[in-house]
Amino acid sequence: MKSILLLIIFLSFAHVTVWAQNEKSVFTTHAGAVNAFTRDYQSIGINPANLGLRHTYKVAFSFGELGAGLGSRSLTQSQLNKFITAIDETPTSEERQSFVDAFANTNALNLTTDVTLWGFSIQIPKVGGFAVSNRQRVLTHIGLNKTFAEILFLGKNASIYQDPTFQDKVLGNEPIVSNAFSGSKLQIAAFNEWNLAYGITVIDKDDWKLAVGLGYKYIQGIGILDFVAQDGKLRAYNAMSAVFGVDYGDLPTSDPNFTYVSEKGNFPFYKPAGTGHGFDIGLSAEIGEKVKASLSVTDLGSIKWKNNLLQAQDQPLRPIQSDGMQTFNIFSQAATVLGDGMLSYQSGGTYTASLPTQLRAGIGFSPNEKLDLGVDFSLPLNDVAGNLPEYYAGVGIGYKPASFIRINTGVTSGAGYGVNVPAGINFDFGAYEFGFATRSVNGLLTEKNPYVSALFGVLRFKIGKIESEE
Repeated sequence: MKSILLLIIFLSFAHVTVWAQNEKSVFTTHAGAVNAFTRDYQSIGINPANLGLRHTYKVAFSFGELGAGLGSRSLTQSQLNKFITAIDETPTSEERQSFVDAFANTNALNLTTDVTLWGFSIQIPKVGGFAVSNRQRVLTHIGLNKTFAEILFLGKNASIYQDPTFQDKVLGNEPIVSNAFSGSKLQIAAFNEWNLAYGITVIDKDDWKLAVGLGYKYIQGIGILDFVAQDGKLRAYNAMSAVFGVDYGDLPTSDPNFTYVSEKGNFPFYKPAGTGHGFDIGLSAEIGEKVKASLSVTDLGSIKWKNNLLQAQDQPLRPIQSDGMQTFNIFSQAATVLGDGMLSYQSGGTYTASLPTQLRAGIGFSPNEKLDLGVDFSLPLNDVAGNLPEYYAGVGIGYKPASFIRINTGVTSGAGYGVNVPAGINFDFGAYEFGFATRSVNGLLTEKNPYVSALFGVLRFKIGKIESEE
């Protein structure tokens, strides 16, 4: 079996579809704070109740909102650049050791992508707001202990393999994987979502309004890799669509239990490795037309992975033949090293995994037409591939120096990226709107704790301006 742990597959997908930030591909709202401010189809995945509050336009639609976030809490900017600009170079012995130290961190690498291929929403007075969209997500978190980092960069020369158990080929005394890799997480998930959401105002008073909302998503699981060694337990499985070109060797023909699906499908209608259903629920309020409040729970539900599925139980660590990473293509090299016989996998069956559920809350304040202030908070409610590694909090400010321009900035913390200063600009000409942003100005400029992000919105249209309450 070749390249079982295909980390490169997911990251190749991420590279093709463009990167995104923790807070979805929402380019129009205030940097650092989106929960209370999103409206129309951009509320999908954030808070469907926002659809029920009064919008400026009856109809909104888009054909492309893209973005990215890639950061590390332990690598330097120079080290991170090696994996971007020197991908074919071979690490020196000194570099190998420096990367061992850098990757022995709970937030060694975090990457999220979020691409809304198209979105549409309509608001009908007294009925509420409806929205649909197709969205693709790739979410990655890598945090390793020193043993795992050593094997990745040093291979068979890692300290653990110098133990007499391995040197003398003494069988039966090898360390258990969950103990050897304790505290390590390597999690990646790729989803293709078809979304439907609805929100309606249920209380409409002169001085305040309350809306409720529900979102449904049919999810195609394009691929997943979930390796977690924690608290004396090991969770290790992976399943991926044939679109990634996985080479399973003779497994499809030799193992009748292996549910092999070779059909690839075409973008965005890939043949999935699993399917599932998810729900978003939310409450939103407006107080005195100046204060907005939002509370939601997103990604309730699960995916059943059944095609091209491989699972591993906790077991003795096996020796490998590799010398560790041969180039700075960390994703392909990690696949090679980790697929070099360290684990024995079982094929077939099914695996049901929860979606990356989050609690989201936000407050917005608009003292006048030019200035908006917001606070956001998101908390992961489970530890699964695709969820935040920790809480996310942000403060956002939006200012309009002119009627068609808004400048956004703020401060954010958490989600594995540390403290960052986002910035963006949005151009709104009424019927047409576009903008771009970064989630970390300081992450682009500093050597320590680098964070590279980009956010773009193109071809966003709005129709039917609402002049007053109907």
